[in-house]
Amino acid sequence: MKLKHFTLTFLTLCVAGLAVPKTAQAASLSVLASGLDNPRGTAYGPDGSLYITETGRGGDGADGRCIPSPSAQYIPLCAGNTGSLIRITPDGQRQTVIDNLPSLALTPSGEQGAGPADIKFDAKGNAYLLMGVAGNPTSRDTVLGTPELGKLFKVDLNTKSLTSLADLALYETQNNTDGTDLISNPYSFEIMGDIAYVIDGGANTISKVGLDGSGIKQVVAFPVLQTDPSKLEFPSMPPAGEIPGGENIPGGGLPAPGTGVTAVQDFPITFQSVPTAITTAPDGTLTVAEYSYFPYPENEARIFSVDPNTLEIKQIADGFTQLTGVSYDAEGNLYALQHINTSEWKEILQGGVVVGDISGSLIKIGKDGTRETIWTGNGLEAASGITLAPDGSFIIANRARLADTGEIIRIDPKAPGDNKKVPEPASVLGLIAFSALATKFRKRKQQEELGEELLAKVETL
Repeated sequence: MKLKHFTLTFLTLCVAGLAVPKTAQAASLSVLASGLDNPRGTAYGPDGSLYITETGRGGDGADGRCIPSPSAQYIPLCAGNTGSLIRITPDGQRQTVIDNLPSLALTPSGEQGAGPADIKFDAKGNAYLLMGVAGNPTSRDTVLGTPELGKLFKVDLNTKSLTSLADLALYETQNNTDGTDLISNPYSFEIMGDIAYVIDGGANTISKVGLDGSGIKQVVAFPVLQTDPSKLEFPSMPPAGEIPGGENIPGGGLPAPGTGVTAVQDFPITFQSVPTAITTAPDGTLTVAEYSYFPYPENEARIFSVDPNTLEIKQIADGFTQLTGVSYDAEGNLYALQHINTSEWKEILQGGVVVGDISGSLIKIGKDGTRETIWTGNGLEAASGITLAPDGSFIIANRARLADTGEIIRIDPKAPGDNKKVPEPASVLGLIAFSALATKFRKRKQQEELGEELLAKVETL
């Protein structure tokens, strides 16, 4: 079963028996925005503002626009117009750019939202918006009445108009590239020149989309995650109507009438990848991270290198848990974001009730392959996405799967703070050695062009 809520020429792999941890340094965490509904992708625009996609909390189900969730005990996923695009200006003002965008989420918690999923700008300053869908795409245009979901759009920020460039959900319906269940959830994307590379955590694919209106050019599925069954832990799943808070769920948490499914869910082992994060590597290739499939085996998630020309995929690292973000710093070090440090079902009940520790971690992978945990817990919870800020800090969507309590935070790996880096234990999984890394990156150059005045303003956020 795929994760439904949820979004390279080749790096040299070197195997070593021991890794010597580096000396711990100080880091800091600060909150830039709070009270958000399922915040996700972030990007700096040409005006110096930080743009944020807010997936929304779906609808209340009163209009009947609901489908049974394929990943949460068939609790209703209901549609509504609660998604938005917001921004934080260089002087710290929070503004709504576009509101009333379509959204899909569990009812009544508003958890696991799908809708506005990611935002990016090309070299000319044009904005592009990715919409998730998190479910069987055949219900999008019928029961849900949300034809915008599952698409990549070009956005006019002045007129607030959306121009469709690719329908990823329809492509999944017509092709089902990985040959498994029919699910689509475009989660994140990256732009290189006039091409967008879209990660679909439902279809388990990477898609090459022309920003000139030429549509989807190529789609490739990620390799399955062959985990030893002895490493898999499964929860004891109660009938949906017995879930805490189920009395507030339309139908008591039972499937919607006519769906033909039962209240008790069976979880087959499908070994799917569930890619969720993508960034440009220093050498001009793409780096992609995965979340992994239910029951989300710990220490099994992988990082891949993808050739942007051929979409050939190679694994370059493993040993992570539920990754939802990757980024590089100015020195060429890779940072990986763990959504939750343990299998999510241990900490969040079906339906969105948090009962445990949803702490995540930001892990640095040096150019020599050594790993350090830059930040863990202490305010970093169920996070998603990493954006490198002009000042070298990282912007992250925190509590990114929750309604009302979502945040945008900044983690500065070099600034003074109370939380210290935690050196990783020596790894026997193998270390990454990056060869021929460029000293400056395409995205970093764009950010540098914002100038010293912008950097000074960002410090005031």
